Amino acid sequence: MARIDRKNNREFDIRKDETFTEWKIRKGQENNMPSSLSEKNSQRNAIGLCERTNKKKNICKCPKCVGRRNKNKGRRKQNTVKKVLKIPDNKYMAQNGHEENWQVNFRVEVKSGKQIQPLVNAFNKGKQQSDIAHKAIGTGSKPFIHIAMPDGTNNGIVSFNLDDLENVCYEVLQNFGYDIHKMS
Repeated sequence: MARIDRKNNREFDIRKDETFTEWKIRKGQENNMPSSLSEKNSQRNAIGLCERTNKKKNICKCPKCVGRRNKNKGRRKQNTVKKVLKIPDNKYMAQNGHEENWQVNFRVEVKSGKQIQPLVNAFNKGKQQSDIAHKAIGTGSKPFIHIAMPDGTNNGIVSFNLDDLENVCYEVLQNFGYDIHKMS
C-alpha cells in the first residue's frame, strides 16, 4: 500500500496539556497566520499598510481601501438594524451580510454614508419644526414620523428614528383601530 503525502501536511502534534482549539491557535501562530479574518492584525483587515500606497489602510485614499472602509461601515449599520428589529441570524453567517436573505416578512435595505444625507437633513428639519410646535402645546412625548410627499405622486415615504420603532408601530396600529394592550 502506498502512502500519499500532502504538500501542506500539518502534523497533529497536540500536547497533553492543550485543547484542540489551543493547538489550532498555536499552529496558526507558528505559521504566522491570523487566528481569524477579524483579528486586528490581519493583513486583510483595515489595520496595516496598503500594498498600493504603503500608507495605513484606515487613512489611505486609494479606491480599494475606501471601498473596504465603506463596506465595513455598511455591515456595522446592517448589524445595528438587525439587532433593533430582532431579526434572527441565518443558518449560514455569510448570508447575514445581505438584507435580501434576512428571514423576515418584510423587505429591508440599509443605506449609510453621504448618499442619504439629504434625507437625514429633511428629516431633522421636519423634526425640529414639529418639536417647536409640540413644545408649545405640550405633546412633545409623542413619537415623530416624517413623511415625504414628492410632487406628482399621491404616495409618500415614511421615516422615523429607529429608536422609536416600537412606539411608532404601537401608535399607528392603535390609530388604525387595532385593540393593542401595551406591555409594561
